[in-house]
Amino acid sequence: MILNLNTWLALLAQEAPDELKRVTRAVNPAKFESAAIVDALEREGKFPAVLFESVTDVKGRATKCRILSNTFGTFRKIGLALGVNSGERMELLELMLEKSSHTFTPEKIPAQDSPLRSFIYKGDDVDLSRLPLVRHTELDGGPYFTPVVVSRNLQGRYNVSWNRMQYLDEKHLAIYMSPRHLWTYFAAHESQEKDLPIAVVLGHHPAFHLTGAMLVPLDVDEFAATGGVMGHGVRLIPSETWGNNFWIPADAEIVLEGRILARRRCVEGPFGEFTGYTGPQRLSWVVEIDAVYGRATPTIIDIFPCKTEHINAHLPIEASIYSRAKQAVPGIVKTCWVGSGGPFNLIISLSKKTEGEPMRAAMAAMSASNFIKHVIVVDTDIDPEDKTEVMWALASRVQADQDVTI
Repeated sequence: MILNLNTWLALLAQEAPDELKRVTRAVNPAKFESAAIVDALEREGKFPAVLFESVTDVKGRATKCRILSNTFGTFRKIGLALGVNSGERMELLELMLEKSSHTFTPEKIPAQDSPLRSFIYKGDDVDLSRLPLVRHTELDGGPYFTPVVVSRNLQGRYNVSWNRMQYLDEKHLAIYMSPRHLWTYFAAHESQEKDLPIAVVLGHHPAFHLTGAMLVPLDVDEFAATGGVMGHGVRLIPSETWGNNFWIPADAEIVLEGRILARRRCVEGPFGEFTGYTGPQRLSWVVEIDAVYGRATPTIIDIFPCKTEHINAHLPIEASIYSRAKQAVPGIVKTCWVGSGGPFNLIISLSKKTEGEPMRAAMAAMSASNFIKHVIVVDTDIDPEDKTEVMWALASRVQADQDVTI
């Protein structure tokens, strides 16, 4: 079966109907209206996916688009995206590792066989203000997309990454890039005075989006890695702008083709970060959009950046941390990074066999992620997912001058 966002929504409605809520009245996401509903639900301890079926564009006009929020609000929804009816975090970590160990060669199909051709705007017809973008927090520098960005390096390897993008005007977006693969690709192009072509995927099957958080080795093409997570080769079509020189996910909801401009910078932000704090304005990069096309009624996946679903969507990173640490110390039984009080903490449950294992486990984990500031290693009688148990162990079993290493 071809996996797309609609097949996942149908599966969610069938297997976990309480995990999907629909809002049929018109909402204006650029005026916080979609974010306010998700925020109110979280304050009540509720994390359903919310499908906004009638949304307006940046200027308040009606659109044919829908917005899906809280896609990754619970592990149950992530499990259904990975093909299992489970919300057990460690089971999903193991499954993510198993899936990421496989690759599938993408399937290239003719452009006319893709549902992405219901509308096409190119050149002077491009107008990003006709799309719905979301303001999440009151200090945000503007409305944002929270998409998956597809890029290709000079050697032909494709990268898939999550990157926030702020609306600037009808043809331009600001993009923030951490110093990882996409940033590296752009730096290589800019050194040759070249713009970097990208495809901005605003919606796809959630398994495709999860690939954006995977720590994939540089020698693995991320379209092939995405196929491993989805369980079949990703269907691709030639791009509108660059033809067979750049391939696009055929089963996406809506795609923006553009270029990260060499030698151009802009002010981006402030932005409500995953920490729950507002991040500062930054000098970031400018994207010029050359083409917009999509399904007849496309659904845009929006990630609330400073809420639970953003942290949950980092589950593939935790899988990589868990794998790296367990390779160093096989006695590791469990980790808790997502849900540990923020991705700066990691809690490890270890069946200790010899002296020195806790330190080796902690150092191996920290080498896998630049997020981690603190590591707590507990015995197997303590559940690392239970913060009360962890704090009891910390209070009753730790003497700081003997047991804390800085």
